[in-house]
Amino acid sequence: MTASPLGVIAGVVVPGDGRGRMLGFPTANVECEVPALPDDGIYAAWVRVDDDPHPWAASVSVGTNPTFAGERERRVEVHLHDAEVDLYGRMLTVDLVARLRPTLRFDAVEDLIAQTTDDVARCHALLGGRSA
Repeated sequence: MTASPLGVIAGVVVPGDGRGRMLGFPTANVECEVPALPDDGIYAAWVRVDDDPHPWAASVSVGTNPTFAGERERRVEVHLHDAEVDLYGRMLTVDLVARLRPTLRFDAVEDLIAQTTDDVARCHALLGGRSA
């Protein structure tokens, strides 16, 4: 994996709201330094888990989840493609490859799910699978 011009985010996976799993897109919430985060948005990325040299294709959300009510801090949520892995307490290294779009607020959860489905498909097209 080569260094990304968009940057690398690293941190330990911590519990989140559990909303991604309920929507069909389980995410790992990465605890990291907020000032070091890139602009809010949806990104295609390669993700390494702990010391595993093989990266996973992923969709990454950086932002405050404006679709859902309440005050929210900026966060990093990582959805590994084609993987069901328990990541709690594990270290993720997230190499951002491309910014797909800005963070958006959706009026309906169904619209968010449809857009997320499209985001994952765009990530697959950009990244081409499980290996970098």
